[in-house]
Amino acid sequence: MDLMEKLTILADSAKYDVACTSSGGGDKGQVVNLPFAAPFPPSPLYYIEKEVEIFMQPTRLFLVRHGQTDWNLAGRLQGQTDIPLNDTGRRQAEEARQRLSGVPFDAVYSSPLSRAVETAILVSGWPADRVRTDERIKEIAFGDWEGKAPRTLGDDFAPFFADPARFVPAPGGESLPALMARVSDFTAYVKQAHRGQTVLAVSHGAALHALFTAELGLDMKDYWSVGLGNCAAAELVLEGERFVLKSTSGPTSANYLEKYLK
Repeated sequence: MDLMEKLTILADSAKYDVACTSSGGGDKGQVVNLPFAAPFPPSPLYYIEKEVEIFMQPTRLFLVRHGQTDWNLAGRLQGQTDIPLNDTGRRQAEEARQRLSGVPFDAVYSSPLSRAVETAILVSGWPADRVRTDERIKEIAFGDWEGKAPRTLGDDFAPFFADPARFVPAPGGESLPALMARVSDFTAYVKQAHRGQTVLAVSHGAALHALFTAELGLDMKDYWSVGLGNCAAAELVLEGERFVLKSTSGPTSANYLEKYLK
């Protein structure tokens, strides 16, 4: 039910005794089912004001790449191998927390990999049991290439950064279109479940750039154009049916080509 439909029903219900919403009497009071607590006796005007308030709040999604790991430092492909943060990564997460200290998060999501979960806890300041893990924002699977340095893989791996449209995954690996599909499923969920709220999601380099490419409508040649270093943040705001990129902060030059291929 959209906002105008709810307003129509609420305006029509004004001629009835709204106490039936709590008492169970009558049919009109059963129509309205809104996601907030109402006083008793509730009034149609109260419901209208609260629904408009929620409707007018922007839906914001803050995306943060996890902090540094020893494999980041060594230039090895992590993929879905569970490598923890190193001390530099924890410091980066604390710095990101300071940059985002004025942002009131309504929900915090993380990839289930420990480097992302610890980053989410440090950046948000929330306890671990309040951070929701989501497989859809897990890093790309590199299959047989995980743990290897891209420079040792030659032309087989080079398109991943240099020409993403031509990238072919290793055995057991994941394609970029498949990655884009699952992160898009996550953004669709956020739009539906967190309308009018501010959400933090901590993920990984390839996964976040897949999200940017899909959600911002980028060409595959621009897959890496946003550029997020470890613990960099990007703010997306929902405009209509799509998120748009409003700002980035932190180390936003990841230098993927220079770091991994040269």
